[in-house]
Amino acid sequence: MINVICTSNFDELDLIKDSVIKLGYRFKHKPLIRIKGVDLTIGSKNLIDRSNVCIFQSKNAVTHSKDCYNLFDEKKIYYAVGFFTAKSVKESIRVNCRYPKNNYSSKDLIKECKLNMLRDKKIVVMKGEGGLTTIRDTLKDNNIVNEIIIYKRMINKNIINAEDLDTNAVNVIISMSQEALKSLCENYDELIKKSDTVLIVPNRRFISEKIKIFKKVHTLKSSEFRREILDIIKNTG
Repeated sequence: MINVICTSNFDELDLIKDSVIKLGYRFKHKPLIRIKGVDLTIGSKNLIDRSNVCIFQSKNAVTHSKDCYNLFDEKKIYYAVGFFTAKSVKESIRVNCRYPKNNYSSKDLIKECKLNMLRDKKIVVMKGEGGLTTIRDTLKDNNIVNEIIIYKRMINKNIINAEDLDTNAVNVIISMSQEALKSLCENYDELIKKSDTVLIVPNRRFISEKIKIFKKVHTLKSSEFRREILDIIKNTG
Protein backbone atom coordinates (compact mmCIF):
# COMPACT_ATOMS: atom_id res chain seq x y z
CA MET A 1 0.00 0.00 0.00
CA ILE A 2 1.12 3.56 -0.71
CA ASN A 3 0.17 6.41 1.61
CA VAL A 4 0.54 9.88 0.02
CA ILE A 5 0.76 13.00 2.18
CA CYS A 6 0.92 16.48 0.67
CA THR A 7 2.21 19.25 2.95
CA SER A 8 1.65 22.16 0.53
CA ASN A 9 -0.96 23.91 -1.57
CA PHE A 10 -0.49 24.21 -5.32
CA ASP A 11 -2.51 24.47 -8.54
CA GLU A 12 -2.83 20.80 -9.51
CA LEU A 13 -3.29 19.40 -6.02
CA ASP A 14 -6.92 18.28 -6.55
CA LEU A 15 -6.08 16.58 -9.86
CA ILE A 16 -3.20 14.67 -8.25
CA LYS A 17 -5.40 13.71 -5.29
CA ASP A 18 -8.11 12.32 -7.60
CA SER A 19 -5.55 10.34 -9.62
CA VAL A 20 -3.92 8.89 -6.50
CA ILE A 21 -7.28 7.77 -5.09
CA LYS A 22 -8.22 6.18 -8.46
CA LEU A 23 -5.00 4.16 -8.24
CA GLY A 24 -6.31 2.73 -4.95
CA TYR A 25 -3.83 4.57 -2.74
CA ARG A 26 -4.50 6.78 0.27
CA PHE A 27 -4.12 10.56 0.02
CA LYS A 28 -3.99 13.09 2.86
CA HIS A 29 -3.63 16.85 2.54
CA LYS A 30 -1.78 18.23 5.57
CA PRO A 31 -0.80 21.86 4.82
CA LEU A 32 2.00 22.70 7.25
CA ILE A 33 2.02 26.40 6.39
CA ARG A 34 -1.01 28.68 6.67
CA ILE A 35 -0.75 31.95 4.78
CA LYS A 36 -2.24 35.17 6.13
CA GLY A 37 -2.37 38.30 3.98
CA VAL A 38 -1.09 41.64 5.27
CA ASP A 39 -3.06 44.87 4.93
CA LEU A 40 -0.81 47.27 3.03
CA THR A 41 -0.30 50.84 4.16
CA ILE A 42 -0.89 53.79 1.83
CA GLY A 43 2.88 54.24 1.82
CA SER A 44 3.47 50.70 0.54
CA LYS A 45 0.83 51.12 -2.16
CA ASN A 46 2.47 54.37 -3.27
CA LEU A 47 5.83 52.58 -3.58
CA ILE A 48 4.22 49.95 -5.81
CA ASP A 49 2.46 52.58 -7.89
CA ARG A 50 5.67 54.59 -8.47
CA SER A 51 7.88 51.58 -9.20
CA ASN A 52 9.06 50.59 -12.66
CA VAL A 53 10.24 47.08 -11.72
CA CYS A 54 8.18 44.57 -9.69
CA ILE A 55 9.73 41.33 -8.43
CA PHE A 56 7.62 38.54 -6.91
CA GLN A 57 9.47 36.17 -4.59
CA SER A 58 6.69 33.59 -4.41
CA LYS A 59 3.30 32.65 -5.76
CA ASN A 60 1.77 33.66 -2.42
CA ALA A 61 3.12 37.16 -3.00
CA VAL A 62 1.07 37.27 -6.22
CA THR A 63 -2.06 35.80 -4.68
CA HIS A 64 -2.07 38.18 -1.72
CA SER A 65 -1.44 41.24 -3.90
CA LYS A 66 -5.06 41.21 -5.10
CA ASP A 67 -5.84 44.58 -3.53
CA CYS A 68 -2.96 46.09 -5.49
CA TYR A 69 -3.70 44.70 -8.96
CA ASN A 70 -4.91 48.12 -10.09
CA LEU A 71 -1.42 49.49 -9.35
CA PHE A 72 0.26 47.13 -11.82
CA ASP A 73 0.41 48.11 -15.48
CA GLU A 74 2.22 47.15 -18.67
CA LYS A 75 4.73 49.99 -18.25
CA LYS A 76 6.45 48.13 -15.42
CA ILE A 77 8.88 45.24 -15.87
CA TYR A 78 7.94 42.07 -13.97
CA TYR A 79 10.15 39.29 -12.62
CA ALA A 80 9.44 36.14 -10.60
CA VAL A 81 11.67 33.56 -8.89
CA GLY A 82 10.21 30.65 -10.87
CA PHE A 83 7.79 29.29 -13.43
CA PHE A 84 4.78 28.86 -11.13
CA THR A 85 5.09 32.36 -9.69
CA ALA A 86 5.49 33.85 -13.17
CA LYS A 87 2.48 31.88 -14.41
CA SER A 88 0.40 33.28 -11.56
CA VAL A 89 1.53 36.83 -12.42
CA LYS A 90 0.52 36.37 -16.03
CA GLU A 91 -2.87 34.85 -15.17
CA SER A 92 -3.76 37.27 -12.34
CA ILE A 93 -2.24 40.57 -13.41
CA ARG A 94 -2.24 39.81 -17.16
CA VAL A 95 1.29 41.00 -17.85
CA ASN A 96 4.37 39.16 -19.09
CA CYS A 97 6.75 38.08 -16.36
CA ARG A 98 10.39 37.03 -16.72
CA TYR A 99 11.80 34.17 -14.66
CA PRO A 100 14.80 31.78 -14.58
CA LYS A 101 14.18 28.82 -16.87
CA ASN A 102 16.42 26.35 -15.08
CA ASN A 103 16.62 26.40 -11.28
CA TYR A 104 14.06 28.47 -9.39
CA SER A 105 15.58 30.75 -6.74
CA SER A 106 16.47 34.37 -6.05
CA LYS A 107 20.11 33.74 -7.02
CA ASP A 108 19.11 32.06 -10.29
CA LEU A 109 16.73 34.92 -11.10
CA ILE A 110 19.52 37.46 -10.55
CA LYS A 111 22.00 35.48 -12.62
CA GLU A 112 19.85 34.27 -15.50
CA CYS A 113 17.81 37.47 -15.94
CA LYS A 114 20.88 39.68 -15.32
CA LEU A 115 19.22 41.74 -12.60
CA ASN A 116 22.62 43.02 -11.48
CA MET A 117 22.64 45.05 -14.71
CA LEU A 118 19.67 47.15 -13.59
CA ARG A 119 20.52 50.78 -12.95
CA ASP A 120 18.54 53.71 -11.52
CA LYS A 121 15.29 51.72 -11.25
CA LYS A 122 12.56 52.02 -8.64
CA ILE A 123 12.16 48.40 -7.61
CA VAL A 124 9.62 46.76 -5.32
CA VAL A 125 10.17 43.21 -4.09
CA MET A 126 6.89 41.52 -3.13
CA LYS A 127 7.53 38.84 -0.51
CA GLY A 128 6.46 37.10 2.67
CA GLU A 129 7.57 38.12 6.16
CA GLY A 130 10.97 36.61 6.93
CA GLY A 131 11.68 35.89 3.25
CA LEU A 132 15.17 36.09 1.77
CA THR A 133 16.76 39.51 1.24
CA THR A 134 19.10 38.32 -1.54
CA ILE A 135 17.40 40.33 -4.29
CA ARG A 136 17.30 43.55 -2.27
CA ASP A 137 20.91 43.17 -1.12
CA THR A 138 22.11 42.60 -4.68
CA LEU A 139 20.25 45.49 -6.33
CA LYS A 140 20.20 48.22 -3.67
CA ASP A 141 23.57 49.83 -4.55
CA ASN A 142 22.47 50.84 -8.06
CA ASN A 143 18.71 51.20 -7.61
CA ILE A 144 16.05 52.29 -5.17
CA VAL A 145 14.79 49.00 -3.72
CA ASN A 146 11.85 48.57 -1.35
CA GLU A 147 10.60 45.26 0.05
CA ILE A 148 6.82 45.03 0.44
CA ILE A 149 5.65 42.40 2.94
CA ILE A 150 2.49 40.92 1.41
CA TYR A 151 1.82 37.97 3.72
CA LYS A 152 2.86 36.09 6.84
CA ARG A 153 3.46 32.37 7.25
CA MET A 154 1.82 30.57 10.17
CA ILE A 155 3.15 27.07 10.96
CA ASN A 156 0.62 24.32 11.79
CA LYS A 157 3.01 22.29 13.95
CA ASN A 158 0.49 19.68 15.08
CA ILE A 159 -1.31 19.01 11.81
CA ILE A 160 0.53 15.71 11.25
CA ASN A 161 0.31 12.95 13.87
CA ALA A 162 1.65 9.42 14.28
CA GLU A 163 -1.38 7.87 12.56
CA ASP A 164 -0.77 9.85 9.36
CA LEU A 165 2.50 8.02 8.61
CA ASP A 166 1.68 4.34 8.13
CA THR A 167 4.43 1.98 9.32
CA ASN A 168 2.89 -0.80 7.20
CA ALA A 169 2.93 1.20 3.97
CA VAL A 170 5.31 3.19 1.80
CA ASN A 171 4.73 6.84 2.69
CA VAL A 172 5.21 9.41 -0.07
CA ILE A 173 5.42 13.03 1.07
CA ILE A 174 4.99 15.82 -1.49
CA SER A 175 6.45 19.15 -0.33
CA MET A 176 6.37 22.03 -2.82
CA SER A 177 7.27 24.63 -0.17
CA GLN A 178 10.67 25.06 1.47
CA GLU A 179 9.03 26.41 4.62
CA ALA A 180 6.79 23.34 4.80
CA LEU A 181 9.77 21.04 4.27
CA LYS A 182 11.77 22.82 6.97
CA SER A 183 8.90 22.43 9.44
CA LEU A 184 8.48 18.79 8.45
CA CYS A 185 12.16 17.97 9.07
CA GLU A 186 12.31 19.88 12.34
CA ASN A 187 9.07 18.68 13.92
CA TYR A 188 8.52 15.20 12.51
CA ASP A 189 12.05 13.81 12.06
CA GLU A 190 11.65 10.90 14.52
CA LEU A 191 8.29 9.96 13.02
CA ILE A 192 9.78 9.95 9.51
CA LYS A 193 12.81 7.88 10.55
CA LYS A 194 10.52 5.17 11.97
CA SER A 195 8.59 4.73 8.71
CA ASP A 196 9.39 3.89 5.09
CA THR A 197 9.13 7.44 3.74
CA VAL A 198 9.89 8.90 0.30
CA LEU A 199 10.05 12.65 -0.41
CA ILE A 200 9.09 14.54 -3.59
CA VAL A 201 10.33 18.16 -3.97
CA PRO A 202 10.15 20.53 -6.96
CA ASN A 203 13.88 21.16 -7.51
CA ARG A 204 17.41 20.75 -6.17
CA ARG A 205 17.43 23.91 -4.04
CA PHE A 206 15.30 21.91 -1.56
CA ILE A 207 18.17 19.47 -1.01
CA SER A 208 19.98 19.75 2.34
CA GLU A 209 21.47 17.60 5.08
CA LYS A 210 18.13 17.60 6.92
CA ILE A 211 16.37 15.48 4.29
CA LYS A 212 18.65 12.51 4.92
CA ILE A 213 15.91 11.29 7.24
CA PHE A 214 13.98 10.17 4.13
CA LYS A 215 14.59 6.79 2.50
CA LYS A 216 14.67 8.37 -0.96
CA VAL A 217 14.27 11.87 -2.42
CA HIS A 218 12.91 12.70 -5.89
CA THR A 219 13.34 16.13 -7.49
CA LEU A 220 10.99 17.05 -10.31
CA LYS A 221 12.48 17.70 -13.73
CA SER A 222 9.58 19.46 -15.42
CA SER A 223 7.33 22.44 -14.71
CA GLU A 224 4.46 20.23 -15.98
CA PHE A 225 4.81 18.07 -12.91
CA ARG A 226 1.47 16.29 -12.39
CA ARG A 227 2.28 13.29 -14.59
CA GLU A 228 5.82 13.13 -13.18
CA ILE A 229 4.56 13.04 -9.57
CA LEU A 230 2.08 10.28 -10.43
CA ASP A 231 4.80 8.25 -12.18
CA ILE A 232 7.03 8.52 -9.11
CA ILE A 233 4.17 7.40 -6.84
CA LYS A 234 3.26 4.45 -9.09
CA ASN A 235 6.91 3.29 -9.22
CA THR A 236 7.48 3.65 -5.47
CA GLY A 237 5.76 0.56 -4.17
